[in-house]
Formats: sequence, structure tokens, C-alpha cells
Amino acid sequence: MRLFGVSVPPALDAAVASCRDHFRLAAALSALVNILYLAPTIYMMQVYDRVVPTQGTTTLIWLTVLIAFALATLVALDALRSRVMLRASVRLDNQLAQTILDHTMNRRDAGLAGRAPRQAMREFDNLRQAVAGTSAIALFDIPWTPVYILVAFLVHPAIGLLAAVASFILLGITLANERANRATGLVALQAMGNAYAAQERIAQRAEVIRALGMRKATVGRLRAERERGLHLTMYQQVENGRYASAVKFCRLLLQSLALGLGAWLAVLDQISAGSIIASSVLLGRALQPIEALVGSWASITQARQAIQSLGTLLTDAPAICPAGQRFELPVPNGALSVRDMGVDAPDPGGSPLLADISFDVEPGELIGIIGPSGAGKSMLARVIAGALTPDHGMVRIDGADMLDWEAERLALHIGYLPQDAALLPGTIAENISRFALARGDAPEAVTAAILKAAEIAGVHQLIVALPGGYDRRIGWGGEELSTGQRQRVALARAIYGDPVLFVLDEPNSALDADGENALTQAIGTVRARGATVLMVTHRAQLLSNATRLLLLVNGTMSMFGEYQQVLAALQRPASTRGKSATPREITGTPELAGPGVH
Repeated sequence: MRLFGVSVPPALDAAVASCRDHFRLAAALSALVNILYLAPTIYMMQVYDRVVPTQGTTTLIWLTVLIAFALATLVALDALRSRVMLRASVRLDNQLAQTILDHTMNRRDAGLAGRAPRQAMREFDNLRQAVAGTSAIALFDIPWTPVYILVAFLVHPAIGLLAAVASFILLGITLANERANRATGLVALQAMGNAYAAQERIAQRAEVIRALGMRKATVGRLRAERERGLHLTMYQQVENGRYASAVKFCRLLLQSLALGLGAWLAVLDQISAGSIIASSVLLGRALQPIEALVGSWASITQARQAIQSLGTLLTDAPAICPAGQRFELPVPNGALSVRDMGVDAPDPGGSPLLADISFDVEPGELIGIIGPSGAGKSMLARVIAGALTPDHGMVRIDGADMLDWEAERLALHIGYLPQDAALLPGTIAENISRFALARGDAPEAVTAAILKAAEIAGVHQLIVALPGGYDRRIGWGGEELSTGQRQRVALARAIYGDPVLFVLDEPNSALDADGENALTQAIGTVRARGATVLMVTHRAQLLSNATRLLLLVNGTMSMFGEYQQVLAALQRPASTRGKSATPREITGTPELAGPGVH
């Protein structure tokens, strides 16, 4: 199927096909509307050719009643056609909005993380607006241009020939506009999309920017990026305006020429006086859809780009298997196996973020992940937690590839605590429960699980002491809470539902002594019931009970073994280890380096 002159990708075909009845009805209404547009032409011819010569006032009255009825019907049908196209736009939203959001959120490919389709919904809205706007209406009217040209031929061959030539001239201008603005339009859309995305990301860090005195510099950078997008957009609009002006000039000139040609033919007694005005009206109506098409070309360009971008998104993103259609694997025990896992750099040719990572973890183990800044610790944590999909190798849980699990179901068995807590707008209870009520879980079970998780995390008393307690509403990132409170609530969220695998990324970075004690006790509690814990940290206190340590350096495994063995290896002199770096430089962890060996 084709929409706005481009083939609809298979990923969008079903949704667009569901609007086929709307498009057919709009096409039928367009036929009636364009037939009724002939009414003014017929009215003029009858008035000049019958009423004026015969002074037939009665005929004039009835002709006026008929034209009024025809025009009222035309307006009603035109409004109905617009409403049908609006309903088609709404149907597209019902069919695709959730799917696009799902695929955008499910885009876990680490190699593409930096190019995530943040503008997907904006592009989809551009498509919907084009479907419901004048662009689609103009496309439905274009096929009627030959009909008006044929009627003009019936009035007189010379007038029909003029209408045909005029149509070809305007179509030529339209094609020239398309060729001239195709590349510029795409670049302008991308530039403005990048500017909007940068603005959104900077707004999330406004407090830090103000505190560090970077406001003017940041605003300047944003302004420069926005100016680039606006410059390209303005250039495209100017070009569109030039072609639109050329089309309008040609239409007005050709309508005037039609009047002159009609007058000349009337002088030669080849057409009647009424046909003089009718010829100009016919030519104007024949050219009007082409003029509308040129005027809305920017909208059509955006819609075509949206179709291609959304088709790519829905095709490239990991497939989302409908609930109940994927074989359900049993509840895992927490055994983890990583084999030859790697993550490529976002930029082609860059050094891999992770390379050749392989290790096994048994249920109940506590694995400490250590290494200097930039070694890839957080990236490894994100991959194991299922937030990102590796470019190479695989991660297995209880022997099954993570990709063989239904993502939402596997997530219930993983407790993930990222560095920034990443709390979402809602109540504290909703955040701890991972918004389980919205999934349809039983309220009583959710309440019990929330309280259990908060107790294990040692955050229950902290929460009830807050105004509103568990019902306290928080914003993006937990804005109303302190950094330490956010981290402790996020720990309770990770514990919710008794996961069997915990991935904790710097879980104590914002905690005080009481918070660290609560974290240590929580780790001991979940391990006591057999859960596996992988923890990224620089503090030795939390790793004192670790079974093994994994040392990352420059995205690769430098060491992996028993806690005491790795610790002893790190504390040996550099000459013995055959390395020039100090333990502190290798691990980024002064506490693990041991006294006297810094």
C-alpha cells in the first residue's frame, strides 16, 4: 500500500490498511465534492446564456435555489470528508501509538543506544496531522483535475488545451519543488529534532548547570544548535514559498488568459457569453488541487519521512511477543553465565565499550565488580540487568539466553539499582511496586510486597516519617527527595517481588552510615534466600562478604576470582604483577589496594 506517494513498510502496513475504509469513503466524498464544484460553472452559464437574454426572473430564482442547495451539500460533504480523515488519523493513533512507544522503550541494542529514536512520537504526530489535514485532501482532489480538463474541452477544445497545458506547467513546478527540497527537508527535520532533544536533555540538568555557572554557555550552545535547524527549516520554507508563489502566479495568469481566450472565442461566436466566465472557473478548479499540494509540500515531506523512520524503528527494534504467545520458562534460580559478551562503541571505528567478557556465577554469590572510572562497570551492569542488549556474545540466566525470555516477565526476577535511582513520577508506593497496579496485579498482594521490600531495604521508617508516607508523590528522578532517600527507595524497588538476581550499580554512593548498614543487611537478607548479587562499588566495606571479584580495565576482564586471591594479587608490588599501574589506578578503589601499596 502507498501513502503520500511512498510505499508503506510492512511494519506499518496493517495499521494503514485498517484505515482503508476511511480512505475509500473519503475518496467517494471527494468524487461528490468535485462533481458539485461544477455547479457554480453551470450556474454562470445558465445565468448568462438563459436568464440574461430572456430576462427570465423565475428561472433565475430556481437556479439560485438549486445552486444554494448544491453549495450547502458541497460544504457538508467537504466537512464530512475532513471528519473522516480525522477519524483515520485517530485510528492510526489507536493502532500504532502504543506499538511505537513499546518498540521505543524496547530498543535495548547497546550499539544504537546513542541514536535512540527519541523523536518517534513527534514524527508519528506529523504523519497523523498530514493524514487529517489539507495534504491528504489535496491528494484526493488531484485525480479530478483531468475531469475538469475534459469538461473544459467540452466547452471548447482551445479552452481544454489551455487547461491541460496549465496543469502540466504546475505539475512541472511541483516536481521541481520536490527535487529541490527533498534532501533539504530531511536534513532540516533531523536538525530540529536534534535541537529539541538537546534542549530536553539540558533541561534535566538545569540545576547543575546553574550551580556551576554554565547557564550562559549552555544557552549559547543550544541557541547555536537551534539556529542551525531554524536556518535549514527557513531555507526549506523559503524555497517552498518560491514555488508556491510561482504556482499562484501561473494559476492567476492562466485564469486571466482563460478569460481572454473565452472572450476571443465569444467574439468569434464559437462559445456563448456564459462560457467566458465558466472557462476561467473550470481552469481555476482544475489547478486548485495542484496549488494546494505545493502549499502543503512541507507537511507531505514530513509525513513521508515519518513513514520511513517509523518503518525502520518497528523493523529494527527487538520483536515484542504478545503476552501469552511466548513459552514461559520456569522461575529462575539466579545462575548467571556470560559468554564472549561485547558492546561496540556508538561511533564506528571506536574502541569497544566491553570486549570478550566471560564468567559464571552460582546462585547466592556476591560478585564485586571493580575497576577504574571508564572501565565499563556500569555498562556491564546494564547489560546483565537486561537494560541493554550486547552486540556480541550472550547472557544466560539458568542456562537460557536472556533474549529467549519475555522481557517484562524476566524483569520481575531481576532487581536493578542504577546509579541515578531513576524514580518516575508517581507515589513512593507506586515506584517501589514498579507500578504493579497498572499491570493489573491484586492490590492486597501489591501492598504486602511493598511493605516487605521496604522492610528488607530498611527504608520503611524513613518513608512513614515523610509527609504523606507511601502516598507521597514525587516527580521525575524523585525530585522531592534527597539523593540518599532516592537511592534507598530505589533499593526497595529493586527488592520488590523477591528477585533472584540483583544488579546494584554504586548502591551506596549517596548513603550515610545508617543507609550503608541498611544496604549491607538487605544484601545479606536476599543472599540468605539464595539470590545472586552483582555489585559495582568502590568501597571495600560492602565487598567484605563478596565471594568473588571481577576487575574490569578498559572494557576487558583483567581479573576474576576468589575475593582474597584477587585482593592479594592487587596488593602485590607492581614488579611482581608485571604491571606498571598501582592498585589504586587499576581498581579505582583505594580501600581494596591495601595499606602501604599506593
